[in-house]
Amino acid sequence: MYPDFLGIGAQKAGTTWLHRNLQEHPQIWMPREKELHYFDEKMKLEGGLLTRLRSDRPADRRWRRQCASRFRHLPEKEFWKDLTWDLRYFFVPPNDKWYASLFEPGRGKITGETTPDYSILDTDTIKHVHNIMPQARIIFFMRNPIERPWSAADMGLRISGRSLEEVPDRKVYRQFNRRRVKLMTNYTRTLENWGAFYPEEQIFVGFLEDIHVAPVRLLRKLYRFLGVDPSVKYRVMTRKIHSGQQDTMPTRFAVYLAHTYLEDLKELHERFGGYASFWLYCAEKLVNDPPEEEQIPYPLWESQLWDEWEGSEDKTMVRSGPLSSLGTTS
Repeated sequence: MYPDFLGIGAQKAGTTWLHRNLQEHPQIWMPREKELHYFDEKMKLEGGLLTRLRSDRPADRRWRRQCASRFRHLPEKEFWKDLTWDLRYFFVPPNDKWYASLFEPGRGKITGETTPDYSILDTDTIKHVHNIMPQARIIFFMRNPIERPWSAADMGLRISGRSLEEVPDRKVYRQFNRRRVKLMTNYTRTLENWGAFYPEEQIFVGFLEDIHVAPVRLLRKLYRFLGVDPSVKYRVMTRKIHSGQQDTMPTRFAVYLAHTYLEDLKELHERFGGYASFWLYCAEKLVNDPPEEEQIPYPLWESQLWDEWEGSEDKTMVRSGPLSSLGTTS
């Protein structure tokens, strides 16, 4: 009963939007918990319940937060509906059999989960994923590399309750240069690692811009990719989710990230064109002719850069799709 698909990221690239919209399709079942973190964390855990209660490991801290959040609603009627699943998820030792059992409530439907940290799994772990679920469909959403690290930093500020003015620039640059942040933004590495085990026709690549430009068409492509009815109609969630505190981005940070990812963006432009070409256009403009203003509109599709790029590109063309068909206009 392994899931039929995995959403593997990238972090801050629309995965919450993806999870909530796919959950609404009557032929799809997904766990209430968006991120199961099995292959990146729980699969490697050692120790029993007592260890999890005391340990300072990130996976155990996350488990305690989730437990506290879930069981805080104990007196509510809705709590009891999924109690069996909750008890299994929180208190049964994790292994492959445990992971498969989490999808039993979706029997008869297409099942899946979304954990952005799967995008940075090493090849040995991806090989294990493929060994137990070789037919799985893989969904990977990408975001402009100039925006994604900034969005992650903005999320960190929100979680800590601080404003940007309270944080020295050097700490922001240090955050941008963390290994995890760079891995999360290395889309070529993710596609190479997962592509070493899954063929292109089993990998769907999405662009965050499509959530903004054409969310309904994007979802219909996803439905066809997952093998469910693409004609199903329901209220598509188009509002921003976890949109952050900012509607502008400090120009100095945008310029720094443009320099950092310029060579990566050239590769993505050559491979995908479309929105990746817009990303490269942004980077080259920021590197060669930085704006004089201290702040630029964010996300960048709401800036003058988008309007300039639109003159030479078809902004309305949907560019997300199965990796095997990208570059076509279907």
